[in-house]
Amino acid sequence: MKTVILYPSSALFSGAASFGWTSPTVGSTHRFILFLAQSDGTPDHGAAKREVESFGFSEIGLGEGRNIDVESLNDPNLAALRRYYEGALTDGSALVWYP
Repeated sequence: MKTVILYPSSALFSGAASFGWTSPTVGSTHRFILFLAQSDGTPDHGAAKREVESFGFSEIGLGEGRNIDVESLNDPNLAALRRYYEGALTDGSALVWYP
């Protein structure tokens, strides 16, 4: 069973993404949360860093990975994050960045 691990991070957007997405401006630094589906509940920082790089980020400051409390996504204040959690389960990862 997949577990989604959250990695709070910050990095420089280099623009060298492995795919097209609605990304930040090249050369800008942003904070973000990576939602990464993993085969168990143990954070894998190497896999998380590679995934962040695939989104086009460099100079990555990767925070401590932690399991998401799925029930917390029922809280109206966190409901917006539900789609990122579901995206990670479907696609393997999702990233929400802050301007």
